[in-house]
Amino acid sequence: MPSSSAIRLQIETKLANRVPAALTPKIKQAPELFATGIVEVDAVLGGGIPRGSITEVSGTPSTGKTSFALSAIAAITQSGAACAWVDVSDAFSPESAAAASVELKRLLWLRMSAERKQRVTDKPWSPLEQALTATDLLLQAGGFAAIVLDMSDVLPQHTTRIPLATWYRFRLATEQARTALIFLTQAPCVSSCAALALRCELSPAVPFNSNGETALFERQQYMLVRERNRNAGSPLFHKKPSTRAEWRTETLWSRVP
Repeated sequence: MPSSSAIRLQIETKLANRVPAALTPKIKQAPELFATGIVEVDAVLGGGIPRGSITEVSGTPSTGKTSFALSAIAAITQSGAACAWVDVSDAFSPESAAAASVELKRLLWLRMSAERKQRVTDKPWSPLEQALTATDLLLQAGGFAAIVLDMSDVLPQHTTRIPLATWYRFRLATEQARTALIFLTQAPCVSSCAALALRCELSPAVPFNSNGETALFERQQYMLVRERNRNAGSPLFHKKPSTRAEWRTETLWSRVP
């Protein structure tokens, strides 16, 4: 009985003229990456977040999701590219973004009105639905290197109501627009449509001044866990990076001389 390699050779020989390279595996191309501006995180991600793919960053409140996204957007806008921030709960702070070195003139901020902010508690699905529609329109318009959909204040029971077809549509639109689409959520909801899935956690830190003066909260230390990275499976990645990274953020008042 002929071996499997012999059978494969016979099939390839017969198909060589009609279907060239019929059984040749397709080589996965390494995606373009956007550095996040956080050295420890970029080392874990193999260089940064992928362009043309969805990145989901989940975690409970105050675990560093927004700081991570601001750092990534700052690095991208500083390179001269345009970005967008879709703000579901009207929680975005331009002052904090500017302090994180985001080029605000290259950032489109879509926010909910004060009336819609009040409805987040009563009917959270309505502003979320509008934010999803706005994100879809931005992807269709094109021209944005990165788009952040901030759902950090939306409870998981509402994000899980989003149909799976929505995530598939976003994944296709993201590939076509060559945009890095970043979702900030309390709990994972994008499923397998996210090429990169990250989880943010608080990490033990020493946050207080030790100069004998009034105790002052100066910095916070975070932990980022890489749950999934499809790019790491590429044959172009010779070394698999670690799955965890610790990084710190600095408070605004600690920068005052």
